[in-house]
Amino acid sequence: MLTCFLCKRAYPSSQQLISHLRGEHGYYPGPKFKLFCWQPGCRLQFQTYAGFRKHLSSFHSNVDQNDRTSAIACFSNDTVSPALEDQFNSSNLPHSSPSVLPESSSSSVPVSIDSVLTRDSSKEMCASIVAKLQGSGLSNSLVSSLVGDLEELTSELRSEAKQAILSALPTKDSSISLINECFENFENPFTNLNTEWKRNKYFNLKWGVVEPREITLGVRYDIRRNQKSGTYDQVPVKDTFIYVPILESLKFMFRNPEICVFLQRECSSEPDTYHDFCDGSYFKTHPLFSAKRHALQIQLYYDDFETANPLGSKRGIHKIGCIYFVIRNLPPKFNSILMNIHLVSLFHTPDLQKYGFDVILEPLINDVKKLESQGLNNLGMHSILGFNESFSSRHFCRLCLIEKNDCQMVYSEDDPKIILRGKDLFDIHCQSLRENPKLKSLYGLKRNSALNSLQYYHICNNYSFDIMHDRLEGVAQYEVKLLFEYLTEHFISEQNLLSRIYGFDYGFLERKNRPTKIILDSAGNSIGLNSIQTFCLVKNIPLLFGDIIPAGNRHWNLLLLLLQIMNIVFSPCLTLGMTIYLKNLIIDHHKLFKHTYPHRNLIPKHHFLIHYPSSIRKIGPLLYMWSMRFEAKHKLFKDYFKNFKNLTKSLAKRHQMAIAYHWETFSLKQKEFGPIKSFSLRDESVVNSEMLLSKDVFSTSWVKIDGVEYKAGLVVCSTMEEDMPVFCQIIDTLMVENDIFLLTHKLFIENFDEHHHAFKVVQTEERCVIKITELKCHRPFDIQNSYSAADESLYIISSFIMF
Repeated sequence: MLTCFLCKRAYPSSQQLISHLRGEHGYYPGPKFKLFCWQPGCRLQFQTYAGFRKHLSSFHSNVDQNDRTSAIACFSNDTVSPALEDQFNSSNLPHSSPSVLPESSSSSVPVSIDSVLTRDSSKEMCASIVAKLQGSGLSNSLVSSLVGDLEELTSELRSEAKQAILSALPTKDSSISLINECFENFENPFTNLNTEWKRNKYFNLKWGVVEPREITLGVRYDIRRNQKSGTYDQVPVKDTFIYVPILESLKFMFRNPEICVFLQRECSSEPDTYHDFCDGSYFKTHPLFSAKRHALQIQLYYDDFETANPLGSKRGIHKIGCIYFVIRNLPPKFNSILMNIHLVSLFHTPDLQKYGFDVILEPLINDVKKLESQGLNNLGMHSILGFNESFSSRHFCRLCLIEKNDCQMVYSEDDPKIILRGKDLFDIHCQSLRENPKLKSLYGLKRNSALNSLQYYHICNNYSFDIMHDRLEGVAQYEVKLLFEYLTEHFISEQNLLSRIYGFDYGFLERKNRPTKIILDSAGNSIGLNSIQTFCLVKNIPLLFGDIIPAGNRHWNLLLLLLQIMNIVFSPCLTLGMTIYLKNLIIDHHKLFKHTYPHRNLIPKHHFLIHYPSSIRKIGPLLYMWSMRFEAKHKLFKDYFKNFKNLTKSLAKRHQMAIAYHWETFSLKQKEFGPIKSFSLRDESVVNSEMLLSKDVFSTSWVKIDGVEYKAGLVVCSTMEEDMPVFCQIIDTLMVENDIFLLTHKLFIENFDEHHHAFKVVQTEERCVIKITELKCHRPFDIQNSYSAADESLYIISSFIMF
């Protein structure tokens, strides 16, 4: 018997198993969704049904005749009729043709078990093929052309099959008329998908695609040349933006039962520990969340992106503003998937500057007001909140009223010069702006935000900060550039400095994030890297240049303080004590910066750091508020973009279609792995589980769980002992049924090397097997060497705090 890897039901032939996967599970394999062979002693995986069928026929074709009779139990009543059961039970078929049933008394036409695949399932299979084409970003015209070709191919195959069957039968066979009738009634599954209108109709009925709405902002008049008369006329043109109803998007999400389960999960918070938003004081004292702990937490993000060439003549003209949202009730690993970041609005940035945010936010606010329970955390820019967009203004901070010049001397929220913005003070400023229309801004405030009309939200309670822009694209690049200037003046030439950076082995995990082109002589504070490249570079600088800088150097100490701050800020879990320690680290860092570079100013993003400790205590780890994944989301729209005609509408429709297809096949349990082979644990001393000895064990070269990859050579943290991590280096990845285990070597930690800001470790011969779900930290690490050839020590860099 051949076992289905999804439901563990048995089937007597490969064709019946594949028909079951297609018809009952609607399973369509690909790079992310693979077919698994679940036969005894085999766990190979395949991306196509053709390869899967060939494997089953070659290695699992010996179907026992006794098992064929019991196979009927695997078909439900709505799949196989009693008549077919009788035919199957009475069959005495040869093993070479298991899919053909004997002739029935009513007809001489052989019946195939493939008939369990209904016409609807065939349509769904074809629709999924078309959805993959549309979701890949192909233009509608090309999709229509391909579907038309598939339609012609299907019709041709039907005709050839009909002629082949008729030619094999006697001329006067009574079944010819029945065969003709069957083929005449055959409906080409691609016929209902050969135009854009038909495809949209089908997908809307099947998936409930949330259709974007086009809303008119106003009308303007453009002067255009009449091609016939040669004159210039005024032509009315509508300024519009796209809105995707948030209520409809939520309903679409809640169709997935796994999502509903997560929305009802209890927040298990520990005292003085911050794992998520629900652990912060804002959640615990909020009038809605304190009464209804399962109320929706809607997080918004706003940003602009350029669809045209940013260096070309059309830059700015086709610049798009975008508002996204995620549901913070769901796990962070779920919200990091790009297709789980949902679209709210798309609009041309020039229209935003003309009409303002209030008009664009109006339909969103109206929808949110209809929700019985809601929470809103906004990650938008100052413009969506009503503050000055320029950080060079006198009052640039949205959390306090500090003046720009005072930032060079104020390093803590406890300073008397820090006056935090509150609702009462905000209302006073808004009133002053209304009374004196000549005031363009007051204490950095330009207008009252439309978001304040929501019942459970006020912009003064927006404590979120974007650590990607503040740290990686702001403070880190600024200070690294100053450090490199110091190094090239006293220790190393610029050419050798860059050679070290480009030639360093950053490890397997950072292979795609290594710095590519550093610019040290440009104006401004940037060194020309993106945020993830900056992150990779900064945490590896101690290994790159630690051999040429003596211990105790204040420039080096400033870097070490920066790394300690980053370790805390980028941690997924924090304690109250860590936030207090962070506060003191920031004070020491800012003081040392002014001492080391007295001629340099602290930038506004340095000031934002002093609000981090209190913000963490209010809303939890800032890592879950950063814009890294939202920035990555922009790339999807750039890939979909094919023309400039009604750009926002085209992008929105393609995005919603891709979302629908993704959610049709999405599972919260994302697991991928490489080629599989049988594995034998000969050394029983390393086995800490009887399961590994009593069941089949398979080995694979790599495994990826929820986007995190594990493979031989990487290091994992198995547990904590005496406040120190226990590191183990992976030897092999093992699979036992649905569980993943890691065969590892333990590493001995000599000490934490402050100068290199890394754990110094030594390899041991002690082996152990660790269940992957029992790891203390789910992120693996690289084991690295410093750049100095004289230093043979092994180092592990941790970019966050473990406890």
